[in-house]
Amino acid sequence: MKNKKAISPVLAVLLMIAVAVAAALITYAWVMTYLSSTTSRAGHAVQIQSVDFAGSLYAQNVGDGTIVITDIYLDGAQLGTSFSTPVTEGLTVALTITGSYTSGVDYHFKITCDDGTFTEGTYAAP
Repeated sequence: MKNKKAISPVLAVLLMIAVAVAAALITYAWVMTYLSSTTSRAGHAVQIQSVDFAGSLYAQNVGDGTIVITDIYLDGAQLGTSFSTPVTEGLTVALTITGSYTSGVDYHFKITCDDGTFTEGTYAAP
């Protein structure tokens, strides 16, 4: 056993430092890629202002930049066909919602945008 030699302590420390630096670089690259993909839409936001149940849902772009509203869902089911409505920053648009609504019943609406931004809310029919 006395004739077997291992690597020197200095070489062992250098190898550990090299492994730690490589792991840090790989982690940094992954985090930066993830953050760049999620922060590109971080400023986008849409909000349902009101629902009048006479045929209109009012949505406002409360974020930065232009959003494109693509779908409206009512109680989980898509309401009509997909469309493409661009909404500039700060603007409120009236979106058509067709159907019959029972007074006093709560309805759950969801609006989705082309970049994955969405908002939802529950409103009671008058």
